[in-house]
This record gives sequence, C-alpha cells and structure tokens, in this order.
Amino acid sequence: MQSFLLRWTLVLVLGFSATARAEETIRSFDSDIQIQKTGILAVTETITVNAEGDRIRHGIYRDFPLYFEKADKRVGKVSFDILSVERDGAREHWTAETIVGGTRIRIGGGDIVAPGKHVYRIAYLTDRQIRFWRDVDQLVWNVTGDGWQFPIEVVTARVTLPDGGQPTNVGASTGPRGAAGRDAVAEISGNTATFRTTKPLGILEGLTVDVQMPKDVVDLPSIPQEKTWWWRDNLAMVVGQGGMAAVFVYFLAIWLLIGRDPKPGVIFPQWRVPDELSPALLGYVDENGFPDGGWNALAASLIDLAVKGYVTLQSLGNVVKIKQTAKPLSDALPSEQQLLLQSIQDWGGSLSLNGAYAPRIVALGENFRAVIEGENAGRFYQSNRELSVLGLVVSLGVAIGWAFSSGLRGADTVMVLLTAPIPLLLGWLSKVFLKARQRRGGALGLIYLILVIVIALSGIVAFGAIASEFTISMGPDAANGTLVVWGLALLNQIFFALNHATSKFGREIKDRIAGLRMYLNLAEKDRMNLEGAEPMSPSLFEALLPYAIVLGVEKPWSQSFEAWIGASATEPEATYVPLWYLGQPTRIRVEIITLGASLGSAMATIASDFKLEEAGAPMAVRAPASEPANRTSSSSGSGASSGSSGSETSSGSGGGGGGGGGW
Repeated sequence: MQSFLLRWTLVLVLGFSATARAEETIRSFDSDIQIQKTGILAVTETITVNAEGDRIRHGIYRDFPLYFEKADKRVGKVSFDILSVERDGAREHWTAETIVGGTRIRIGGGDIVAPGKHVYRIAYLTDRQIRFWRDVDQLVWNVTGDGWQFPIEVVTARVTLPDGGQPTNVGASTGPRGAAGRDAVAEISGNTATFRTTKPLGILEGLTVDVQMPKDVVDLPSIPQEKTWWWRDNLAMVVGQGGMAAVFVYFLAIWLLIGRDPKPGVIFPQWRVPDELSPALLGYVDENGFPDGGWNALAASLIDLAVKGYVTLQSLGNVVKIKQTAKPLSDALPSEQQLLLQSIQDWGGSLSLNGAYAPRIVALGENFRAVIEGENAGRFYQSNRELSVLGLVVSLGVAIGWAFSSGLRGADTVMVLLTAPIPLLLGWLSKVFLKARQRRGGALGLIYLILVIVIALSGIVAFGAIASEFTISMGPDAANGTLVVWGLALLNQIFFALNHATSKFGREIKDRIAGLRMYLNLAEKDRMNLEGAEPMSPSLFEALLPYAIVLGVEKPWSQSFEAWIGASATEPEATYVPLWYLGQPTRIRVEIITLGASLGSAMATIASDFKLEEAGAPMAVRAPASEPANRTSSSSGSGASSGSSGSETSSGSGGGGGGGGGW
C-alpha cells in the first residue's frame, strides 16, 4: 500500500513539474536605456523566455509604438532604428512589419526553436522621447509595454544619463495600462537610475519608469532637427492634402479658362423645335451627351418614327412590339432614325422588347449613339475629356503618393482606398436628383432638393464615422487618407461634369430648348395666351411628344392634351384613337381618359424593356502617449512647458511601450 501511494505521489509530482516546465513565460526582461546628449535613446532589451513549442515555435516578436500626441493635440512620430538582434548570443534573422500605430519586429526564421530557455537581445535607437519642462527635463519610459502575451517574472531597467548628469527624482508604476501599481523599487547611483519589479507581471501588464534630470543635461532640439521632425510628422498630409489642393487648382484653372459655359440668354416659351433638331439630337444637346447611355433618346426616336408612320408600337403586357410599316425609308430622316429603320428591316420588319438580354439591341444602342456623336462632335459643346482625364491621372498619382508616405500597412492602405466608391455613389445620386430637380419644378423639385441635402449630410456623417473608426483601428494617418481619397473622388466628379463647355452656338440652341421645355410645361390655358402659338391638336401633340420625352416633361404635355380633349370634344369616346399605338383593348372612353398617361409612360415602358444584361449585370435603360506643451521656440519637438513636470506617472504612459508575443 505504501509503495502504491509512493508511486502515485511521484507521478503527481512529476506531472506538476512537467506542467510548470511547459508554461511559456518571460523569465526576465532587462532593459538598458542610454540617454545620449542629443536626446536619442540607445536601448538594449534582453528578454529571456521559456519556449515549449506552443506559441513560441519559431521565435518571438516585439511591437514598438511610433506615434505620440504633441502638446497641440496633433500626432508626432518617433524614430525606431534596429541596430542588432540576437538569440542566445548569435545574430538572429528578423523582419520588420507595419502594424497599427507602430512597427513589429518578428524575430526568427523558418526553423523551429528548441524547447527550453532562450535569450533574445534587441538593440535599437529612438528619438523624441525626452520631455523638456521649464525647471527640469524628464524621461517617462514604458520599459516593457503593456501588450505582452506572456507573464513576466522579473523586470530590471537601467537609465543612464550623459556624463555629468544625475537624476534628481525617479519613480515607477506597474500593472495594466493606466494602473498606478507600485510593485517596483528604484535607486540612484551616479548618473544611473536602476529599477526592479518586486513581483511578477501578468499578461498585458508592464513597468513604466520616470526619471527627472537637471536642465541642459540633454540638448534642446535644434531648429533644423525640428524641421526634420515636422516633415516626418506631416509628409503624408503634405503629399495627400497638398496634392489634393494641386488637383483642385488644376481643375479650377481648366474650368475658368475653357470649361465655363457662355451665359444663358433670355428664356421665353417657344413652340418650334430649335433648328428642326431630331428628338435624339435635341436630347443629346440638352444633356451634354448621353448620360443614360442614349436609351431615352432611342425610345423617343422610335415613337417619333411611329408618329411619322414608319412603325407601329403595340403593348402586349410586359412586351413592346415594334413593327415596320410599308412606308418606304426616306433620306430626309435623321441618320439615327434611318439606322433604326434599317436595323428593324434587317431583323424581318419587327422587333420585340421584353427585357431579356439581346446582343443585337446592345449593338444597336451603341451604333445609335455613335451616329449622333460622330455627326455632332464639337458642334454644340466641348467635352475637354483629355484634360479631365489628365486630372484623374494626377489624382491617382496623389493617392499612390499618400499610400507610400502614410506608413500604414498595405492592407490598411487598400482599405482606405476602397472607400472611394462611397463618395462616388453619393455624388452620382446627387447629380441624378439635381438633374431631376431641373426638369421637375414645384413640390417634386423641392423633394429632389431635400434628397440632395440629405445625401450631402449622410456623406458628412459617413465620412466622420469612417475616419474615426479608421483612426482607432489603423492609426492617425488613416483619417488623413480618408479625407484625401474622398476629396479626390468628389473633385473629379464635380469637374468632369463642369468641364463640358458649351459652344456659343450650343448656348443659343440650349436657350431655345429651355424655351421649348417651358412651353411643354405650360397649362393649356396659359399656352392659349401665347401670341402666334399653334393651337393644341392631335397632330401638334404627336409631333412634340418625342421631344417632351427626351426633355422629361411628357407627363405635363400629355395631361395638357387630355385637358384639351375634355374641353373640346363633343363625343369623347371617338375623339382621338392613334393608329400607330395599339394598347390593350378597352372601351373607347377609358382609352381616351387614360391615353395621356399611357402615351406619357410609353417611353418609360420601352426603356424599362431595355433592361439589358451587360457582362452578366442588369443595366436599366433610364436610368500613443501624450506629450507636454512644446517650448516656445518650437512647434514640432518633444516640447517644453512653462510649468514644472507633469502629473504622477501611470503604467503605460510615456514613450516606448508596445508589447510582444511568440510565433
């Protein structure tokens, strides 16, 4: 029985011993901090670990913060230059990685380290860590950092001042960030202050030391040094925001020199089509091109051909059928309408539009646009596209320059750049609603304006939220990058739209188009008061209906026609039945009452049937630690205050810090 108990006791003891040996921990963390006369710190950290192949398989990593908050609340950046890295007395392979707010030194290669005790030694230089006060200078140094993933059994630190200097006051704090634990002792011997913890530190706990020294032991930063630091702190901002300002000046200069439209003339209602433009060409001039891909103009052209007797339109549920009549094709027709008729003829004299993807319709739309654009290039306006594209290229260069100067990780930089579609989408929506507001006055125009304001406010809120989140998760350069990316996106959108310069002839035509839109929007009683205006009739209604469609005023034009029918017809059931538009069979009276709305929505019906899939996508037709106040002669150094030294030190404050783990 005794031998049995002895055996099990031995097994338990050995088991507990194995468990203790298997724990991965930092046995000791020793830091030697040499303060040079120039203020640079030469730091050597000796970290003794117990590795068991769990988290420490290839080696360890050490994180070091690079940013701190200056007295003006802006962010400064310290240097961090590795001198040497060793393991067990021999040089060891290491790599540097950018992490949020700092640098990670990954120590070790592809080999697996043997279990047991290993001694890592890291030597590096860092600057801007001394605080310059009125009466004393001070080093607050986070020796270990509070981000270690292992407990630390004991920490020792030695802070050595330049020759002739002696610490006047020392202090230490331990525990997690913000704690004021006092589990450490300190002593001064000559120009060295020595610190040692009196109890082990847990995971995410550290030691911070505070050493005060007489003035002039460390040199104040020189003016050239402060200028160097300023560029280090602000290079990404200068590249990003300075580049964005340059892009703005470039675009503004183009707009002022060649991008501004001539001033509009006096606008008054006009009932004649300007220079006998076709519906498609009139829409092209009014829109400065085909922002919707030209489908609206194509639909209006089909209705114009129907009114002229070349085709008939038949509505069959969700399908619109276009059928060519026997009327021969005329050379007097506009080129784009000849193209449409020839295409329908080549397809057997009929065409059905049901929303399904059809390559021949895609090709027809492209050819339709090409005919109009080719015949009228430079006639009504200049796009100045080449100069705008040059601005876009410069903008991309600015974004790339910011990315390389920001110091963010590659993945974080990509994340910032990928927010660009948000302002692009918001800008596009604003443009759509502003264009709709131009076309639709009254209460509907006010609604569109309110929507634009809501979009703008949403963009501001979204920018603030994203910039704030990025700053927290990626570091201070992320907010600057978000501002640059969003600003460049909006500048290119705005000036791509503004730099379409209307010619003098184009301005005259636009004024007359505006007069035609005004006429089509008038109520029938107001139209009758216009001197010389042609009285309303089915032929006038049909002739101007395609133009009303491309100008977006088909609804008031159709409603005016309805009102005229109701006021003038003695037999409403038989007053007007178009031969070119075959709707669903209904009673004549219902047909007359609903005809305005039916014809007014004919374009939308056709356009909605042009929901083509291009490349598989549906396309609608219409569619750190804080720093005290700077010395009065400087704005970018570690700083000097008009008061005495700062408040009592807590764990995690000051320079240094970071943490580490195994990999």
